[in-house]
Amino acid sequence: MTTPLRFSSSFALRQAVLHVVRPGNQTRVILLAVGLGSFFILGVRSLQADLLRDLSVQIGPTAPDMFFIDIQPAQRAALTSYLDAQNGDAPPPNTIPVLRARVTAVQGRDVTLDSYEQVRGRSNMSREFTITYRPTLERNEQVIAGQWWDPTPSTEPEVSIEEGFLRTTPLNVGDRISFDVLGRSITARVASIRKVDWQDFRSGGFMFVFRPGIFDGAPHTFIASFKGPTDPDARARMQAGVVTRFPNVSVIDLREILQTVSGIVGNVTTAVTVVGSLVLLSGALILVGAVSMTKFRRVYEAAILKTLGASGRLIAAMLLLEYGVLGAIAGTVGALGAIVLSWAVATYALELAWTPAIFLTIAGILVTAIFVAVVGVAASWDVLRHKPLSTLRAE
Repeated sequence: MTTPLRFSSSFALRQAVLHVVRPGNQTRVILLAVGLGSFFILGVRSLQADLLRDLSVQIGPTAPDMFFIDIQPAQRAALTSYLDAQNGDAPPPNTIPVLRARVTAVQGRDVTLDSYEQVRGRSNMSREFTITYRPTLERNEQVIAGQWWDPTPSTEPEVSIEEGFLRTTPLNVGDRISFDVLGRSITARVASIRKVDWQDFRSGGFMFVFRPGIFDGAPHTFIASFKGPTDPDARARMQAGVVTRFPNVSVIDLREILQTVSGIVGNVTTAVTVVGSLVLLSGALILVGAVSMTKFRRVYEAAILKTLGASGRLIAAMLLLEYGVLGAIAGTVGALGAIVLSWAVATYALELAWTPAIFLTIAGILVTAIFVAVVGVAASWDVLRHKPLSTLRAE
């Protein structure tokens, strides 16, 4: 980074860069300390931006933020009417039928499991699945193989499978899969394979979706999503009313959960920022110590330059540029590390859509450069005050 600047037309910049790489410099130690502090702060701030952006998308102005579980079929109409009356401006609740099922057999071109014991041999298939039936796709779903059925109910069992299930159990469109649903054995034809955006939990997500008709008369429950009132008091009254009128229905307040998560993210960010600030402070102290160690050399160089006609403003500009370049290098090193950290954590640990925080990164580099430049010039103030004659006489 400093090599092209050595040939700059500016004498002050050229000398500043040469001072950064001159023998006996403390550049590596300063870069490590200051760059590490910059790395901590920028890395955690970038992750915070990704998390809060994802949370703000999930709880947008029109997105449902309350969920109701275990709604009985006889309660469906009454609960819908009650919620509509409590918040008339919001869209009506979206109710989804749900049942529990187990896979008992698979018959296909790529795999054949004839009994439940063979299915249990694959632990990912032996668990219970929550299934549903509906005539249309949700907005977070996309058919990648086969065709989605028309809205007309059918007595012939058909199922749509989420692509994640196929990673361990290869199936194709047209294969058959058997389920145990409430003690009833049902063999359904695979009509389509879907891709589901699981991060968009507002639309829900199911591994298995059936065509309407086969479960219409089966005993099952409903879950509902709803955009609740924004006023906390009205929201609390509505939840209390639901619990009083429908005691078996569980209410999940997503807004409260996301606000709690946002608060936790903010606290963690503050804690790590404090740690990064302490590391930056230690870098500043190391910088002050490095300046003190080379103070005599700098005073002597300044005296020579003043004797040759350099002004105090030129020497101050040299110091400012020297520490500014040093701070810019440290900020760049820390920013590059922060980008790699935020990308790795967001992609592999949190499974979030990573977006580079360009403005935050640039601002971090500039702030680090200014911080190091100010500390360096302040620590070198004696270099500007010394008279060249007294310095040369001391030699």
